[in-house]
Order: sequence, then structure tokens, then C-alpha cells
Amino acid sequence: MKNRSKLLAICMAMSIVASGCSGSASTSSSSPSASPSVSSGSVASSDAGSGPAEDFSYPMEPITLSVNVDEVDRESIPDWALDYYVWDIIEEKTGVTLERVGASGQGSGNTEDISLMIASGNLPDIFLNNWLAYPGGPEAAIKQNLIIPLNDVYPKYAPNLSQVLADNAKWAKDTSTDAGTYYVFPLLRADRDLNFYGIGYRKDKLDEFGLTVPTTPDELEKVLRTFQQNGVECGLTFEYRFLFTGEQGYGTALQSGFNLKSGLYLDNGVVKFGEYEPAYEDFLNWLHQMYADGLIDPDMPSIDKATSVAKFSNGTAWACICMSSLSVAELFETNPGWEGVGGPSLAVEAGAKPQFGQLQNSYSGLASAAISTDCTNVEAAARFLDWFYAEENLETYQHGVEGFAYAVKDGEYTRDINAPIPIEGENADNVSTRMSYAQIGTNWPMKMLDGMSHDYHKYPDRQGEILSTWRNNNMAEHIMPPVTLTPEESGEYSMLFTDIDTYMREQVAMFIIGTRPMSEFADFRATLEKLGIQRLIEIQQTAYDRYMSR
Repeated sequence: MKNRSKLLAICMAMSIVASGCSGSASTSSSSPSASPSVSSGSVASSDAGSGPAEDFSYPMEPITLSVNVDEVDRESIPDWALDYYVWDIIEEKTGVTLERVGASGQGSGNTEDISLMIASGNLPDIFLNNWLAYPGGPEAAIKQNLIIPLNDVYPKYAPNLSQVLADNAKWAKDTSTDAGTYYVFPLLRADRDLNFYGIGYRKDKLDEFGLTVPTTPDELEKVLRTFQQNGVECGLTFEYRFLFTGEQGYGTALQSGFNLKSGLYLDNGVVKFGEYEPAYEDFLNWLHQMYADGLIDPDMPSIDKATSVAKFSNGTAWACICMSSLSVAELFETNPGWEGVGGPSLAVEAGAKPQFGQLQNSYSGLASAAISTDCTNVEAAARFLDWFYAEENLETYQHGVEGFAYAVKDGEYTRDINAPIPIEGENADNVSTRMSYAQIGTNWPMKMLDGMSHDYHKYPDRQGEILSTWRNNNMAEHIMPPVTLTPEESGEYSMLFTDIDTYMREQVAMFIIGTRPMSEFADFRATLEKLGIQRLIEIQQTAYDRYMSR
């Protein structure tokens, strides 16, 4: 890694995204308007030389590449798992040793640590981040000489990814910019893995009181009132921020009953913002009344996700917005008489299909890898990353090592601990523990196999049923695609959104708990207008229209 100019460091520290922070592109790059050529087969690599893709075969000559992911505590790996540790196997297969540096980009990206790393001028060879959310977007990161465009890199050194994009036009569209620039080795999630939040209920309690799983706001209120009358401490618990969590809409299962969701969404190609919609007043009125009547966890404005799930798990609450199907499916283990069930997003009326629910774009920008301008061996970095887009590699490194974390019986994957090979050692008979050493996980650039981002192996039938219920809505018609903003739009949008988001989170809490009367909702909307909500929507509409024209 080499140092970048002081000018760039100052620019990034000040979060300036104007052209004054630009730099020249890498000599490995192509013109932004070019599209990648596609090789017809999977990679075959020769050494780490610079030959064409068809002359290449893995492993490469040994090379070390730096990447911004968390360090691994190898001392914590038990002896019985060392032969199955996934990163050792990847190193053997590819020839690449990873030098892990700080400022991990495997999470939401664009953290303070990443900003400080950029400002320092020390960049990893492989740079993980959410480049869609980077100030000014990926085009700005290229102009600022942080990462390189990949239009020429794909056809030379990434035949697996090139084929993946050739086979899926939407992924090709989503992972390029409006100018046609390819910039990333993306994390591409399979359809079945795009939804993982929803409402869970104590089915045993629903059965005990002759109730059915609620499908509308009125039905949910009836269920919660019955729960209250029968001694539950708090009927429904969830973390307050779930009402605002971006395009994924973690709390949208409730808002769907009023035909909207928080934040940005699409309505027949028109961009809308939930909190600015008149119907949001009805949603807040409903939520406020249930909170005032004690039907919702009184700690809801302050508790975190783990605490709310714990309340559901220990019986303090009988309904919860859960982060995973496992939280609902394993209730019976807490108490043999308990049983969990997943509930659908609420619909406006009984019998109607819910319009909204939690959903993530297949390419959301998260945990995706660019190649930095500090990388001195672009070919090695590209070939290493491309390895994760070959089906034969995905099979092992998403499921784990066969015979250690899974087995195949009658053509189906199984996590039955009796199927993998017997191994002695503390927790060696725990499939979850084995998987922690034998697979990559989900926060890494790759094309995921269907159904592998969740803990399905524990209770596959129960969890599958819950997730199917959570997916049963029309959110795919409403989710904003991964649009890109121009640097000018991005700067303006960031300033507008910061003020609007801060104001919303403060005021919505006040409406719910009653410290601000609902009669002032019109004033709330008027303040949003003064803060620039209409301009914010306009920026996103323009970006969406550009996306649709790609």
C-alpha cells in the first residue's frame, strides 16, 4: 500500500466529493462507457502471469494481497477444526494469502474507520465497502483515484463473474453506473435470501385463546388486546429503529397495513417517501393508540434488537419483529409447550395481499470489493476475487466442507450431525460451530447459492415455512433499485437526508409516546417540506429514471 497525496486526505476527511479531489485512473482501466466482454466458460488459471483467461489455472504463484476485513484469531481455532478452516483451504486453492487490515468493509460500509483509512492514503489492494453509499457514488471514488474501473479487467481476468453478469441482465445493470462503468466484484444474493425479517407470534398462545395469525392492523390489535387481557407483560416488542431502516424496511410489516413503508419506495414508477405520505398519519395514530393502551412494549423506544428478541424468547412478549426465522422456530426449545409461527406483513384489508415487507436488493452494495489504485497486481486481485463466482467453488465455500459441516443425502444437503464425519473435541458435534470454521459466511463478494444466508440447518421445515410467510407480499414491485447519484446529487442528497432523518426519528418517537399530539402531524409534514423532502424525492426520481434508461 502506498501513500496518496495530502490533498486527497484532506478532501476525504472533509467529506468533499467535488472534482477537486479527482485523480487519474489506473492504467488497467477502460473508458467508462465500455461494457465488459464475456468469456463463455469458467476460469481455468495458469500461473499468476499475465496470460489470457483461457491459459490460466489455479492456484496462482503465491502472492499476498491486502484486504480490509477483520483479523482472524487463529489461536481460537481448535485443533479438530484446523484441517477444515475455510481460509486456509482458499489460500491453498488460489495461491493467495490475505493480509487483513482494519476498517472492515464487510458491514454497512463507509464507516468512520473507512473514512480515516482513506484520509490516511493507505489503501488495501482489495477494498471492501458499500460503494453505492460512498459520497458521490462509485464514479466519485474512481475520479478521486481510490478505486479503478473494471471494464477491461473483467474480460481479461474475471471470466466467472463475466459469465454471471452475461446470464443475468439485471445484475449487470445493477452493478454498473449510469455511465456504464463496472467498478466492483459484488455480493449477489439469491432470491430466497433477500428476506429475513418479519413478525413472529406465540402460536401456542394464539391457539389457547382461539385466535388466528393476524393479517390486518385491526386483527393485530385484537390479538394484542387478547394477549393483554390474559396476563402478558407486553404484547408486541421491537426495536424502534426498525421503523426507519432504509430501503430494506425491517419494520415494514406493520406499515404495510397502511399501504406504505418508511423512507423511499416506488409506486408504479413514482418515487415516494413514507413519512411524507398522508397515510403515515393513520399509521402513527394507530401505533400511538396501541402504545398508550400498553399493547406495545413500553421500552420499545429505547431497547435494542437483542433485548426485544430476548423478551420474545423468555415469554415477556408474545409477538416480536424478529431478525431471523431461527428466533421464532426455536421457541419450543425454551419451553416444550411453546411454539412460534411467522406472521405476514399486514394488509389494508382482510384477504388482500400485503404490498410491503422487508426485502433487500440482490445487489445492495454491501460487502462488495473494488480494486484500489494502490494495488500493484490487478490481475492477481481480480483472479482471486473471480474464484468466488465459479459454481464448483461456491458449493464448498457457502455450505462448508463436505463431510465436516454438511453431507449430501439423496441429492439434498443435510446438516444432520450424524451425517458429517465424527470428530472429537469440545463442540465438535455442534453443526453451527463446525460451520463457523468451514464456510465464509455471507459478507463477502460472491454469487450466493440459494438459501445459504440463514441458519436453515437447525430447523429447515419450520424456518422455511416462516420465511415463506414473510416473503408473501409485493415488496419486489416497490423496492428502490440500486441507483447511483452524481457527485453533485450525492452531496446535496446527503445534506438533505441528514437533517430530515434526524428530525423524523425525534418527532415520530414523540408522536408514538404522546409527547407530541397527533393534531400536529400537518406541521410535521410542513417541516419536512422546509427541510427539503420534495427535493430529496426529486433527486431519487431523477436517479431512478436514469437507472431505468441504462
